[in-house]
Amino acid sequence: MMKKAMHLQDMEVKNATKWKETIKNQRMRISTEFSKLHHFLAEEELLILQRLSKEDEDTKKKLSVNMLRLNQTITSLKKLISEVGEKSLASTLELLQNPKDVLTRSDTQDLNYSPEVLRVKTPCQIPLMKEMLKRFQVAVSLAEDTAHPKLVFSQEGRCVKNAASASTWPVFSTAWNYFAGWRNSQTSTQFAEKFQYLPCVLGKNVFTSGKHYWEVETRDGLEIAMGVCREDVMGITDRSRMSPNVGIWAIYCSSGGYRPLTSLSGIPTKQEPALQRVGVYLDHGAGNVSFYSVVDGVHLHTFSFSLVSRVRPFFWLSPLASLVILPVTDKK
Repeated sequence: MMKKAMHLQDMEVKNATKWKETIKNQRMRISTEFSKLHHFLAEEELLILQRLSKEDEDTKKKLSVNMLRLNQTITSLKKLISEVGEKSLASTLELLQNPKDVLTRSDTQDLNYSPEVLRVKTPCQIPLMKEMLKRFQVAVSLAEDTAHPKLVFSQEGRCVKNAASASTWPVFSTAWNYFAGWRNSQTSTQFAEKFQYLPCVLGKNVFTSGKHYWEVETRDGLEIAMGVCREDVMGITDRSRMSPNVGIWAIYCSSGGYRPLTSLSGIPTKQEPALQRVGVYLDHGAGNVSFYSVVDGVHLHTFSFSLVSRVRPFFWLSPLASLVILPVTDKK
């Protein structure tokens, strides 16, 4: 028995030595592979920045050509105006000599031009970003007791639809909603505050720290907005005031593109393919919320906020629009 015990002890010593060597090798493998990844990401960053620099140079050249062309046109027109001024001071006989010359030269000035709306074509698309965001995905559901009365819900509070045009529907629309699984927002006696003026709803989740990610899907291409907000925004009465100024950090999406909701309205940025799934990533500690296209991982916009201890998911829907908050998928 002693001989067997000492033999087993010797095996365990060898196992410990072998295990130590295995861990050392695995640690080296992990460090080496991460070094490769860092190198790959650095190269990818350099390539993207080079594409952006080329786009910048090409656009500057185009703008320079446009400016030169406009300067030449303005110089020519100034010269013609000066000639007309001089002729107007001359005698009637001189004024009537060859008037077509000035008019012909005036007609040849090409002013069929309108400034181009400049948009950056090089996307902010970071490899592996989609996979990294999934690590922070959380289950978000809608707080029906905060919803505008025209919003109806299904799929256990993950799907919402704006029935604002229900008055134009057939008389059986209420029955159809019932059989389709939709139900009107419920009034809670414990939490009476809700959106009375705008078709909005908050998420049940209250975030006070940490990193959180969720995905929102819309299939009909109608106008919706999503993001985060403070809890005291439910009295807002004007859609145009939905902005960081009142404590709402969100983006507007439709089939026509997307734009951040700010106090300054802008032209939506066209997204190809059209945005159907948007990822919302909240980093409460860093004080920012970012938006991504779920399909290709392209970064859409980032808001920064400060001195806000509690934020909740925020949603706005145009008439007949609907959205679904996607369930949590495998975080691996």
